Order: sequence, then structure tokens, then C-alpha cells
Amino acid sequence: MSQTLTTRHEPARPSTAPGHTSPERARTAQRAVVVGASSGMGAAVVARLTDAGHAVAALDLATATWPQDSRAVHRGSVDVTDADSVEEAVAEATRELGGLEIVVNCAGVLGPVEPTLETTQDTFQRIVGLNLGGAFAVTRAALARMVPAGYGRIVHVASIAGKEGNPQMAAYSASKAGVIGMVKSIGKEYAASGVTVNAIAPASIETPLIAGMTAERQAVQRSLIPMGRFGTVAEVAALVSYITSPDASFTTGFVYDLSGGRADY
Repeated sequence: MSQTLTTRHEPARPSTAPGHTSPERARTAQRAVVVGASSGMGAAVVARLTDAGHAVAALDLATATWPQDSRAVHRGSVDVTDADSVEEAVAEATRELGGLEIVVNCAGVLGPVEPTLETTQDTFQRIVGLNLGGAFAVTRAALARMVPAGYGRIVHVASIAGKEGNPQMAAYSASKAGVIGMVKSIGKEYAASGVTVNAIAPASIETPLIAGMTAERQAVQRSLIPMGRFGTVAEVAALVSYITSPDASFTTGFVYDLSGGRADY
């Protein structure tokens, strides 16, 4: 079930050439779809992009609880494990927005923190299917609309676990490593199209997930970060805002660390 508001935005002018943004486009509000938008990092990205004057369509599960202060011009339901659901949700959002320049995918699941020998094959496939398979479905739906237009920004939320590998989180670490590899591959493939495909790799961020951890577990997670603190959703949103801007025109297939110095490479 979706909620659609009546706000309309004029389409952005086309870029002068693939990979190059005209001054007119830089001054024009873009149209954005944020997947996994109802809470945490996704909600912060919606707020940041709307504050910047962009028209934002917010997508999440049909069961999601939406923030009362969300200024998204369209809310829709999506199941990223179902490619048809993703295609339909992105198509509907694009119609409501009148076009599409930005897609940010924040959908994902951590899964159980448990020894590998206790992790079932079904659990592994579920987590990889949602985190990596969902990211692929979102990317295909975005590319189908952006490549013909000669312009677009796609950003996925990966994780520092995809670079380092977290003990007792084999499925999650593998899924996020897959997102990183996918972004590098597709970014190269479409580098000359005017569409950039990038990811961010956060360490622990202050979200309900962290708040629900025991004090001892929080201390362990914090100790891994050289800055000695967790990141904030506002910092995530600020980085996404830059990556999705016309200024970020020469970076694609890249993973931006957001780790307080934790990243090994």
C-alpha cells in the first residue's frame, strides 16, 4: 500500500553530454528514490535530500512505520527480494516524480550473530538474497531509466564488514562484499554512460540496531573504531548527498569508507 502526495516537480534539463553535467542541471532539483527509507540511514537520507530541494520518493516494506515528519512526495511499498516488486515500485515512483536522477539503496538485514557452524544454508541464502540480490534488482531498475537519459547517480549502503569480514557474521559479510564487487563491476561497465554507481561502507552507526545492543557489545563495537565513537545517520546522509550531486561526476565503481578510521584498505 502506498501513499502518494500531489507535489509535482519539473523535469531536470538533460545533460550536455554523457558524464558531464551542465550548469543548468547543477541548479535544478533532482528526482530521487530511496529504498529502505522508513527509518535509520534511509530516513536520514530522505531528510537530507529533501532539505537540498530534491523531490524524493520513499520505498520500504508494506509493514514499515513511517516518520511523521517525512517530506517525501511519494511513499510506496517494495520487497527487494522480489525483482518484479522492485521494478514496479521504481516505475511507479518515477511516474510520480516525473523522472529519475538518483537512487539510494539502504535496504538490508544484519541477520543472526552466531558461529558459522550454527548458521543454516537457508539463513545464508536469505541474507545474501536480500542484501546482494536486492541491491542487484534495485540497480537494474535504476539503470533501465537512467542510461537512456544519459545521467544518474546510484548509491548502495554496503558495510565495512564487506571489506574486513566480521566474525560470526559470515552471511552478512559475504553479502556486503558482494555489493562492493557488484558496484565495482557495474560502475566500470557504465562509466561512459553518464550514470555513476558507487557505495558507502559504514562502520557501526547510531541506529536502533546499535541502541538495542547490550552495553558490553556496544563497547566492543566502539573499540574497533579509532575515533572511539559511532557514526551518525546524519554523517551517512551528508556523504550520500555529495555522491549523488552533480559535482561527483568523475567517481564511479568506488566505495567510500565511513568508518572513523577503522578501514583496513
